[in-house]
Amino acid sequence: MSFILKAPYPGLVTTTLLPSPQWGDSKGLTATVISQRSMNGTGYTYVKSRDGRKKLLWRFEIARNKALELREFLNSYQGKLIQVIDHDGDTWLGYFRNNPFEFMGSGRAGPSWPGGEVMSIQLEFEQR
Repeated sequence: MSFILKAPYPGLVTTTLLPSPQWGDSKGLTATVISQRSMNGTGYTYVKSRDGRKKLLWRFEIARNKALELREFLNSYQGKLIQVIDHDGDTWLGYFRNNPFEFMGSGRAGPSWPGGEVMSIQLEFEQR
């Protein structure tokens, strides 16, 4: 199954297809823990939830030509609501949190990879 990015939501104009991410993608809540002390020294801990929002992290290895396409997509829709259909078939609405997006050359690609170079990028996404 492929990985699909669509933007801007709800009037979807652009779609980009990516291969499945590398092993080790993660999902987690965006809650934060706040520790405070009162004037008499008593410690208190608060968990600040963000209405169940989740942070997702995906790492991709893609051909150079696909990396150029993805870079244009990300630059065009940074800060706009995006729909993601991941490799598990789950649909997410949210925003990319990376700033800046860092593409790294991972090595030389074989003849089946257009562009002759393998690029890697890690995308951090926060569900709305």
